[in-house]
Amino acid sequence: MSVVTLRDATPDDAIEVTAVHNAAWRTTYSALLPAEVVAERTQMVPRLELWRAWLGDPSRRTIVALLDGVICGFSAFRPMPERLQDTEPLPDFDTYLEALYVLQAAQKRGIGRALLAATARALRDDGQHSLALHVLATNPARDFYVRLGAEWLRDVPFLRRAGWDLSAYGWRDVTVLEGAPGAI
Repeated sequence: MSVVTLRDATPDDAIEVTAVHNAAWRTTYSALLPAEVVAERTQMVPRLELWRAWLGDPSRRTIVALLDGVICGFSAFRPMPERLQDTEPLPDFDTYLEALYVLQAAQKRGIGRALLAATARALRDDGQHSLALHVLATNPARDFYVRLGAEWLRDVPFLRRAGWDLSAYGWRDVTVLEGAPGAI
């Protein structure tokens, strides 16, 4: 039987987290976005630089899931910024879920739920109460968030030059995630 563990990421995890991020991005978005957008956003060197900076920034936090000792997913979050690069911030929420990805081969095992439950515990321990995110409006992952109690907030433009939308979702009380059904 496979063993799944969760822990805070360290700067030493940058290469593995980058590899998971790129692989999950490709499988998630290859059917939703043009190939050139996916290729641009999954270049190893820029993505690795992003993760090295992220994992070295004390205001940001990443929790990794390990399947039999190998990183297979992660949850990355930070205090809600005043501005976001590609879209509008969600100022009614404490925290922004920057990314939640699980490798396709590791999905359907409760790992995503477990990552969100761990995120909720970390937020609560830090005195935070709410969490919001953006997801591509055509991404089936929206249903995952709704099943875990997220409320739809609004749709906003994404990659304005292409006309795609993001959907914003949020939990006003993250404690509902701590006992997410199926969480490890």
